[in-house]
Amino acid sequence: MMKKIIYTSILILMMSSCSEGYIPIDEATTIPTGPITYQTHISPVISSRCISCHGGSDPQGGLLLQTFNQVRNSTENGTLIQRINDPADPMPTTGLMPASTRALFDEWVNNGYLEN
Repeated sequence: MMKKIIYTSILILMMSSCSEGYIPIDEATTIPTGPITYQTHISPVISSRCISCHGGSDPQGGLLLQTFNQVRNSTENGTLIQRINDPADPMPTTGLMPASTRALFDEWVNNGYLEN
């Protein structure tokens, strides 16, 4: 019984830390060295995983992610990073992207690479 309580507590602690919008990078997660750029690293992910729902004339949730400025604004003033890292309510809705992909976004934002 005590083991079950400990395991449940650890699981709850791990899940609550995921909603912060930060992906801890372990040794198995690799991200490129040097600056993460929108054009090289972020735009291809947006195009392949986000634009089908967040593009066009009627984007889901009213969130357009078609341009650099729209993506940058959503990371700075919205919840884009939190949503792509949220296991309970992930974006895309099909499930969390790989940790290495999510780490690109974290690196882009947290290290001041919010450039085109």
